[in-house]
Amino acid sequence: MSAVYRRELKANLFSMTGTVFIVFALAVIGLYSALYTFSGNAHLEFAVVSASFMSLLAIPILTMRTFTEERQSKTDQLLFSLPITTVDIVLGKFFALATVMAIPTAILCIYPLVTASLTATGSAVNFGLIYATILCYYLLGCAVIAICMMFSSLTESQVISAVMSLAAILVLFFMSDFASIVPATPAISLAVTILVAALIGYVVYLTVKNFVVSIAVGGMLAVASVVVYIVKSSLYEGLLGKVLDVMSVFKPINTFANGVFDVTAIVYYLSVICLFVYLTVQSLEKRRWS
Repeated sequence: MSAVYRRELKANLFSMTGTVFIVFALAVIGLYSALYTFSGNAHLEFAVVSASFMSLLAIPILTMRTFTEERQSKTDQLLFSLPITTVDIVLGKFFALATVMAIPTAILCIYPLVTASLTATGSAVNFGLIYATILCYYLLGCAVIAICMMFSSLTESQVISAVMSLAAILVLFFMSDFASIVPATPAISLAVTILVAALIGYVVYLTVKNFVVSIAVGGMLAVASVVVYIVKSSLYEGLLGKVLDVMSVFKPINTFANGVFDVTAIVYYLSVICLFVYLTVQSLEKRRWS
């Protein structure tokens, strides 16, 4: 894994994609931090939360070549022939991208010290909350990287990978807004639950390339949904909105802006990272032996 990590880290740090991401993230975060600081607001956690979405929009540029370039140049066959597992390959690439993400995050850690040096706002700086927010921002970035990596493993085109990743980021960001406007009736929640079951079955097919397994997974989830609806339909009251709200990866960090250190947000982002790294491994594992 270390060899893959060093190779990917070097490729990202000395490529245009890595440079563009770092510069873009620093520019967005710096702009928001400057606006809050010069306005006399010492609560930089608001600046970090406000800049989180915009600064992470460049992640698809960073991740689009992760696996697509390997497939185009046929070097993926070389990776698969090495005495390392698919998990080592995926983790090596993920940790390399996480290291790139750590560069603007580390520079961001200097901003509270600069703000504290200003006499007008220095006494109001809450270092514990700000650095906790920065940690949550970093984990959010790693979660988005893991999601975009999965899309990179599904296609041979860097453009398609970037477009799918960007679309996924936009959908996830506005997911909480969708949750507030969707109907709360049990019947609609059931219909959407069945649709989600079908989508899960499709994702399973994309990862394992086994039609029978994907049909079995999607079918069992759909049947279970119908059974629960028949037994106790009240459980579906407002369920759709709650599910969409949970799927919004950009929402948990908002609690830090309200002055609350939310441990569940940290656990949530770690869970998202593990889930999509696992899906990426399964996608590559199936292609490795196909």
